[in-house]
Amino acid sequence: MRRGRRGRTTRAVAAAGLAVLLAGRTAEARNLAELLAAVAANERFEPPARADVTIACTPDCPVVHSTATLVGRGDTLYVEVKDGERALLGPGAVRVAAGGAVKDAPPGTAFAGTDVRLEDLVPFTPASLATPLVSDDGPAGVVVTAAPGGPSSYVLLVETIDPDRRIVTKTQEYEESIGNLTRFLRRSAFTDVGGHLRPGEIALENLRKGTTTRLTLRWRPMPDAPPSLFDPSTLAKPAGLPAP
Repeated sequence: MRRGRRGRTTRAVAAAGLAVLLAGRTAEARNLAELLAAVAANERFEPPARADVTIACTPDCPVVHSTATLVGRGDTLYVEVKDGERALLGPGAVRVAAGGAVKDAPPGTAFAGTDVRLEDLVPFTPASLATPLVSDDGPAGVVVTAAPGGPSSYVLLVETIDPDRRIVTKTQEYEESIGNLTRFLRRSAFTDVGGHLRPGEIALENLRKGTTTRLTLRWRPMPDAPPSLFDPSTLAKPAGLPAP
């Protein structure tokens, strides 16, 4: 009888411990889901907003310094490079104008001929990450590790999130294998635009080349952004946006 009681007690203690562990994991998953949803809500362009972008690269990059315009509405971003490409970036889709037509851009397509890729600029949504996990939580922020949620030139993303401001401040990008860190994407100089924090600077450090591409963004609300900007069927022609 004593052995039976001891066995039942041991099983009860183990079951209680497992319940506590599972409850902790469930709470962590719920908190992570809430955090990612908050980041996505901040990244949405409600109301629409525009950024005039200056592009530079150091040191001695084979890149012509140029300018571009970004216009966001909802979770879609319109990209127009001066004398260059036009693109529509949205969840799971990057479309570009090419040869008078519109097509899906292959993963890794460059932005304005720089080391920054169009997929680096896609507005964040919870679906951007597949099976995300918290790998650290400290003074620098909450670190979330995941595979990309859709077609991508990366195999692994490590996002550092400021939970108070609901922003991604740094992304570590891995290519070919999960041990091959090739790029750092840093966002800084955030400014409030219509109740949403937008980065005033995006810096892409290419570890293979030893170069840094820097985008300086000047944001402003654009409530009158024409809906045609976000219609893929019109992407083949320049939008005729007014100059900054």
